[in-house]
Amino acid sequence: MQIVIDIRHLTKSEPSGIGQYTLELLKALFELDKNNEYILLSSGSKRVQTNLPVFNYPNVKKIHVSLPNRILNALLLTTGQPKFDRLATDILDLKEKPLFFFPNLNIVSLSPGIPYVLTLHDLSFEIFPNLFDRKSRLWHRFTRARELAQNARAIIVPSASAAHDVQNIFEVDEKYIHVIPHGLEPKFSVKPEAQDHGLKSHYRLPKNFALFVGTLEPRKNLQAVIEVISTYRQKTKDDLHLVLVGKATSYSQQLFKKLTPNQKLFIHELGYVKNQDRPAFYRLAKVTLFPSLYEGFGLPIIESMASGTPVITSNISSMPEVGGQAAICVNPYNSNDIVAALQELLSSEELRKQKIAVGLEHTKKFSWPKTAVATLDIFDSL
Repeated sequence: MQIVIDIRHLTKSEPSGIGQYTLELLKALFELDKNNEYILLSSGSKRVQTNLPVFNYPNVKKIHVSLPNRILNALLLTTGQPKFDRLATDILDLKEKPLFFFPNLNIVSLSPGIPYVLTLHDLSFEIFPNLFDRKSRLWHRFTRARELAQNARAIIVPSASAAHDVQNIFEVDEKYIHVIPHGLEPKFSVKPEAQDHGLKSHYRLPKNFALFVGTLEPRKNLQAVIEVISTYRQKTKDDLHLVLVGKATSYSQQLFKKLTPNQKLFIHELGYVKNQDRPAFYRLAKVTLFPSLYEGFGLPIIESMASGTPVITSNISSMPEVGGQAAICVNPYNSNDIVAALQELLSSEELRKQKIAVGLEHTKKFSWPKTAVATLDIFDSL
């Protein structure tokens, strides 16, 4: 079977959480499956091609559309061309109808009857449109997400919470929705690495800090995180700092402009950090704060737990499901609730050790090979 995978979102130099999902899934999938033929579809100028991943497997080929994505998307929206299944007739066996896989929402055009599988990571853009800027809202509208979901042969979601949203908001029959949790890379572990100390010096990390990991956008509840650390410090006199790791946005830039001189002393915004450096941040932190307003999964929850650092996260959407008994779940709309949880955790070494132990056990169930096996089962069933 020929399986065409849309990797247009991997042309960025700094892959997002969805980009990381795609990379890790494909690595595991290509290691597992030697029978099917995979064709990776990308687009963009020559400049962005250098960011594309390299997969050296005999059953993996590439198709690259040498058009800037702005122009390609404009063509797709106005003319419906080019049809993806017609881009490389010398590679694709159209008589057999190749299966397409979209690991992320994108602007898509396929000939009628071409089967495809779609991963929907979350429906935050439908549930909280006010948390997205105008450009993001337009882009999501142009993807025609509801139509794309309703015509898919199968939809992959990372949690039962996300499955519920897709079923009810997009009105998709549950028989087409498959819950496949994200995986966990082995590098997220409690075992210290030689570079940990060097990274601490390189990033000038404080000795005592809480960690946040994720794109610095409104949905992540950053303002509450900052308020929580400020209040905690005032209440306890504990010199706890806050380290923010994630891509900056116009929202975060405006937020940081409003910080008081005192807050600037204990809040450290580091921007995007390379994937290979993230485990050290988790291991060095006292706690990971992740009181997001909505998540389809929330990789930082299990990454932190696997690194031996307890997590305080939200009691809504997928986060209690992903964190299980290992996470401390709080009301993300109540800063006092989060402060109380932080006080309780950091004042009790017994509770901290308990949460670390339960977290390490909990994360054993997550792996990218497991995710790849379940994904391949869906491909084969179609």
